Amino acid sequence: MNAYDELLERLKDIDLVNQIGGLLGWDQEVLMPPKAAKLRAEQLSWISRTGHEKLTDSRIGELLEILEKDNNLDEIQRGNVRLAKDSYNKATKLPTDFVAEMAMHKSKSQISWTEARAKNDFSIFRNDLAKMVEMSRKKADYLGFQEVRYDALLDLYESGLTVSKVDPLFAGLRENVAPLVKKVIENGKKPEMSWVHENNWSKEGQEKLSQSISESIGFDFEAGRRDASTHPFCGGPNPDDVRWTTRYDESDPFGSLYGSLHETGHGLYEQGRPRNLDFQPAGSANGLGVHESQSRLWENQVGRSKEFCEWALPTWKKYFPEQMKNVSADELWRSVNFVEPSLIRVEADEATYNLHIMIRYEIEKKLIAGEIEVDDLPDVWDDMYEEYLGIRAPNRTLGVLQDIHWSFGAFGYFPTYTLGNLYSAQLLTAARKDLPNHDEDIRTGNFTPLLEWMRRKVHSRGSIITPAELVEEATGRPPSPNDFIEYLKQKVERLYDLAA
Repeated sequence: MNAYDELLERLKDIDLVNQIGGLLGWDQEVLMPPKAAKLRAEQLSWISRTGHEKLTDSRIGELLEILEKDNNLDEIQRGNVRLAKDSYNKATKLPTDFVAEMAMHKSKSQISWTEARAKNDFSIFRNDLAKMVEMSRKKADYLGFQEVRYDALLDLYESGLTVSKVDPLFAGLRENVAPLVKKVIENGKKPEMSWVHENNWSKEGQEKLSQSISESIGFDFEAGRRDASTHPFCGGPNPDDVRWTTRYDESDPFGSLYGSLHETGHGLYEQGRPRNLDFQPAGSANGLGVHESQSRLWENQVGRSKEFCEWALPTWKKYFPEQMKNVSADELWRSVNFVEPSLIRVEADEATYNLHIMIRYEIEKKLIAGEIEVDDLPDVWDDMYEEYLGIRAPNRTLGVLQDIHWSFGAFGYFPTYTLGNLYSAQLLTAARKDLPNHDEDIRTGNFTPLLEWMRRKVHSRGSIITPAELVEEATGRPPSPNDFIEYLKQKVERLYDLAA
């Protein structure tokens, strides 16, 4: 067996361990009985320890050293070696005992977050969060960084991402988006929303609506499933087993539908990964920014378009005939694009969404740097919402406890949501040039051309090249915020008659 084949064999074992861990994590969020929490923590700790031991085996380092000198590798082989080396370098910096301890604490912390959120009591989560923050700081120190500690955590979710790159990006968005939101608020025109608020939206109807629209877009439910969880997510081990969740509120049908569209976008990406690269790093999704571009594309740029609302209206009427009796496609479109500062990130409109991300980003930077501590978080959170969005949470559930990410140590994750918004706009701009009938296709429910374009340009390329290279390859230009800013400006001006 040559060095490359031996490396792939070892990487397959590691991937299988991670797949099993992913299924245990999904089960913990969706089906696991509460009393199983302690055992599940032990199981996930063992999975993490085993995967880490396999990845840090010195033989992988020897194989990578051999392969880095091989000038005859093709594009896929080079991609696998690059990704394996990055994983190996990061893993060898983390002690196995630390990895196992962190995995066990993640499981415990997620349980206490769920209880704290349900009971609106930050103190229930406080100690577990404090330990997770301390472990995340330690993790960053193990990994190493050049400028600030937070850089080490950003790089885990988007290769090469640093504070020095994110800061100007957010500054540019603030300069362009904040004035747009201000104009909307000052304009005073609001869509008619009484048809939403004065009706009851049954969970059963929402489930059928979500399922129907996800199927129509192209999600294969023979290779996946939909469930409910406290925080919507998409997981599953491979393209034949992709699992996503949403949540339901009988006073608001938009949260479940657009949460479903978002997770369907993630699921479509997972189902479209190259099958000839199963168990190989190059066959995995290409970073969280690109992954988020697919979810934001279907949730917002397709799902909140006027053409989509025209197509979807009969489906709405099918499952909610009384509630939708007098609602037009135009009213639906204006309602699902209602721009207003709000407390909940996952339910935020496109214009204010990135402000939610900026708040979390600024808090994380200070938290990881030790400039603020866990006990400061609830009030810092509320103060920043007042500063950025002009609103304040009435309780902790709607404030600092709303996101699950910190419970499992995902510091550095949130900025990838904004990257996803930017990438999605740039990708759709490029797709439109190749698909001149795009708007009419969406209006008639023909989602195949756009999905096939994404399959060809994004999904099938896996992680063979870096995220920035992938975006440039697919669009002909390096990643930029310009398409997103222009898209948002045109849409909001049209919705609120601001150009007049």
